[in-house]
Amino acid sequence: MKSLRQLTRRSGFFTRAEALAAGCTINDIRAAVRLGEWLRLRKGAYVFADEWAPLDSSVRHWVRVRAAVRALGPHVAVSHASGVVAHDIDDWRLDLSRIHVTRLDDRSGRIVGDVVQHERGKGDIEVSIVGGIRVLEPQRCVLEAAAALDPEAAFSLLESGLRSKKFDLDDLDRAYAALHARHRMGRLQPLVAMAGSLAGSVAESRGSWIFDQAGLPRPQQQWEVLRADGSLVGKVDWVWHEWRLIVEFDGKVKYSGKFGKTGTDALFDEKKREDEIRELTGYRILRLTWADLDHPEQVVRRIRAMARAAS
Repeated sequence: MKSLRQLTRRSGFFTRAEALAAGCTINDIRAAVRLGEWLRLRKGAYVFADEWAPLDSSVRHWVRVRAAVRALGPHVAVSHASGVVAHDIDDWRLDLSRIHVTRLDDRSGRIVGDVVQHERGKGDIEVSIVGGIRVLEPQRCVLEAAAALDPEAAFSLLESGLRSKKFDLDDLDRAYAALHARHRMGRLQPLVAMAGSLAGSVAESRGSWIFDQAGLPRPQQQWEVLRADGSLVGKVDWVWHEWRLIVEFDGKVKYSGKFGKTGTDALFDEKKREDEIRELTGYRILRLTWADLDHPEQVVRRIRAMARAAS
């Protein structure tokens, strides 16, 4: 089994042919699946159950993609939501139940099992290699995946792609111009125009979406708060200078003990930072959690109340 473990370290799965070459028999394979030691990803492709269990949904999807593409051969490239995962872009709210590929030949699209094969369409198509697998360019993957999402999730995905630095606004605009006539793509036009690269997380994109949809003035993002000597206290997620109001997303990562600190130490450092920002700016600070973002009307009501109090 050692040689099969080496295969899974490289590609995440192994094939029936590879198991047979490693000395397993057909009965060995059937017994391993029956006992739950191996899991069958698809016809002729397997993973070790103990390696599969701790993987998150994105990594599991990428392993499934690799197994599917191995079977499909060289005439497809990974695309849409699967391409987003391949390019390591945040996949919030993406449906990863199916694998998406785009045909590089002129054959028509089809759905076979859990694999959606899309037609390549007209125009040039650019392919990059990710982990030895053909994948469409990241801006196209993001746009095609976003077209299937609700507006908030689509906007967050566009900003996630920009935040990844895999493409910039010019790349996104060019890709959208090439795809805009496709089904459901037109609905993305205002989102493409609004998207930027300043959001530090999906949560910040969601916050910006909530503010925009409520008709609030657009806040400044990633404002640097400096001391008198020019040293940086920190960057804040959003600020309305006219209301002297800072809003920050209170992510768990800030208190997770990163950089070798305990959660208590990180929390204390964050409080010191916040106190210093208040002292230097005289601004009030409102903190939002992920749960708050699920109730946008309450978030907007709190901001409006603080804005009225500042007038």
